[in-house]
Amino acid sequence: MNMEQLVDDYIDAWNRQNLDRLLELMDKRATFYDAYWMEYCAGKDLTHYLRDALDEGYWFQTTGNIILVENSVAFRYTAHKRTDSGPGPILYNGAEVLTLREHKIVSVSDYYCNPAQAELTEVARLATKRHGKMRHAKSGLGSLKALHFKNVLSDIMDQDKVYLDAELTLSQLAGQVGCSVDNLSQVISSDYGTSFQNFLDQYRMRYASELLLEESEDPNYVFQVALRSGFRSIESFNNLFRKQFGETPTDYRLHHRQDIDSAGEPLMH
Repeated sequence: MNMEQLVDDYIDAWNRQNLDRLLELMDKRATFYDAYWMEYCAGKDLTHYLRDALDEGYWFQTTGNIILVENSVAFRYTAHKRTDSGPGPILYNGAEVLTLREHKIVSVSDYYCNPAQAELTEVARLATKRHGKMRHAKSGLGSLKALHFKNVLSDIMDQDKVYLDAELTLSQLAGQVGCSVDNLSQVISSDYGTSFQNFLDQYRMRYASELLLEESEDPNYVFQVALRSGFRSIESFNNLFRKQFGETPTDYRLHHRQDIDSAGEPLMH
């Protein structure tokens, strides 16, 4: 297999979202270095990483000439939004270096760059020099990408209050964050130390505790608070609230409303 054919097969596998074909082109000990996210993956983690990357659904096209540097082949590419008819608008430019051994890819170095400002041969030399020196990224999720997903997740929860949707699923939330289900689960577990359901419940109870302090003459107000906060039933709301605050929502409302009313009473002279 010549170099041009290898690159064509490699790009074709990405565009067809064919994970098996990508792995077939790679050595069993192949590594992948993503310079933008500073991620370095190998072995089983590489499979997870590639699967997540394929799920992002970009369409790639090579640009310019393919260049050979020592035992590597380097090329520039453009990443496009995928449409039903093929590649859409260009989203970003990049350069990639494939290091080869016996016609198998043993390492991939991916660099996001402006082709007008970075000579491809220099990109290839940089890849050869730095590849394999970055830390390992568990399950294909490096610290920079994890931080990015965490920040997006925090914004969505705090600003959009998506947790108020009682039917919200892990898959739906991952779609809004822009990551895979596995990556979102890892962020919630690593950064918040809890499960997806508990993560939602914490936000919902915090929101409910604020609603319970508002004035209302509705005898079913606690039930309304449960529904407005994203809980499917009053029973689960009561149980979780008691576990979190040490008292039922009704008692919490009674005690704290009394404190608010007392604080608002005028001083006697």
